[in-house]
Amino acid sequence: MPAMVQRLETGGDRNGQNGRTAQASRPSALAVASDLARRVAAEPENLGDGLADTARSLTQALDLDALVIEARVGGEEIRVSSGEETRQARPPEVPILRDKVRVGRMLFYTDRESAEPGVREELLPVADVLSLAVSTAEAHSTAARRSAQASVVQLASEALSRTLDEEEIYRAVLTLTIELLDSRAGAVLDGDGEPVASAGFEDFPEALDELVGLGPPGRRGWQGRIEGGCAAGVPFGGQNQQAGSVLLFREEKGYEESEVASLRLVARQLSHAQERSRLHAALEHRDLEAILALSAALESRDGTTGEHIGRTQSLAETVALDLGLGPSEARTARYAAVLHDIGKIGIPDFILNKPGALSEKEWAVMRRHPVIGADILASIAGFESISEAVLSHHERFDGGGYPRGNAGEDTPVEARIISVVDAYDAMTNDRPYREAMSHETALEELERNAGTQFDPRVIDSMKRVIRR
Repeated sequence: MPAMVQRLETGGDRNGQNGRTAQASRPSALAVASDLARRVAAEPENLGDGLADTARSLTQALDLDALVIEARVGGEEIRVSSGEETRQARPPEVPILRDKVRVGRMLFYTDRESAEPGVREELLPVADVLSLAVSTAEAHSTAARRSAQASVVQLASEALSRTLDEEEIYRAVLTLTIELLDSRAGAVLDGDGEPVASAGFEDFPEALDELVGLGPPGRRGWQGRIEGGCAAGVPFGGQNQQAGSVLLFREEKGYEESEVASLRLVARQLSHAQERSRLHAALEHRDLEAILALSAALESRDGTTGEHIGRTQSLAETVALDLGLGPSEARTARYAAVLHDIGKIGIPDFILNKPGALSEKEWAVMRRHPVIGADILASIAGFESISEAVLSHHERFDGGGYPRGNAGEDTPVEARIISVVDAYDAMTNDRPYREAMSHETALEELERNAGTQFDPRVIDSMKRVIRR
């Protein structure tokens, strides 16, 4: 009978009769390992906790000073210990093998050299059970990674199909890939290797500098270690030209080829989304040029309109950004400011340029210009939100405006911005029927009408912008 088994039966020199009673109540080492196998089969994601409990139970069952269990699962090292590790230079080791490949090991500590062969023999079948537990956890980890990576591709596809703004495309890619590929930071570089978007590098500025310094990744991309962590990068763009690259960074665990493969799929979608965005921008520019030509025709009939457009478009975009709106909403505010009076092209000259006050009948005609302008813009693909803002730019915050009488946030925020900016510009510039007010007087007039004609939040933002 092995020495260790004999000692457990007799209780050894240290424990006497009480020792024999205590040892008889302890589970066997194989029983402890079997409990772990059942636990990992039910909860494979909790291998580390299971190994920690197993180390404690084995230390007690085999009367060891300490036991260390090490394993590698999903690219991560797990190390648990129980008891007090002594100063043994080379503690006895029992390997944990899977198909003859080492996936971990057990190190045990005992001050009784005669017990070592028995302990080793007890731990050999335990190692086989631990190998099964590690394999189960590895399979679960692999399945979870593949599921997460598939989610990256699917969610990226959905997000990229919904946006046409290039900056929003880059942000969508970074947000999704950083979150779902378990990264700390990411960046999108242009074809010249310069960052056009980044996230998460606030705590790792050197890492971003080093990634940029590596230059564009090759056709297949790369993964490896850099100063302070691990990185992966893939290119995106057409067949003949690399439009840019997507880079990811995290501190400890290296990127696996499967993760880089998922990133390549996202980059491929990014290429298509970028091409779609640039095509849309080109078409939109063409349409805007046509609209500006109409605006020029309007300016030839109403000399004040052209200058008014030039002043309000930049102010509207700045107020939108100050309010915390995104680039898409700021763009809508700017374009709607350019085009908000385009409907005046359908208003007769004698009303449009009348030097005195308009009659009620003439005002009824003038009030048609938001509808006329919205109808013109609604026929242009991609101008739907601009058309809605143009339609609503004469609505009041209290619901007393036109053409629909909407109130509060029922009116698009871009239209509420134009309402304030339009009124401010009209008050601070000469009109045929009155002289310009001072900036201070105009702001006071806006404040008096906050909550009735104008959105108070927009007025507060307008004041901040004007004071800057």
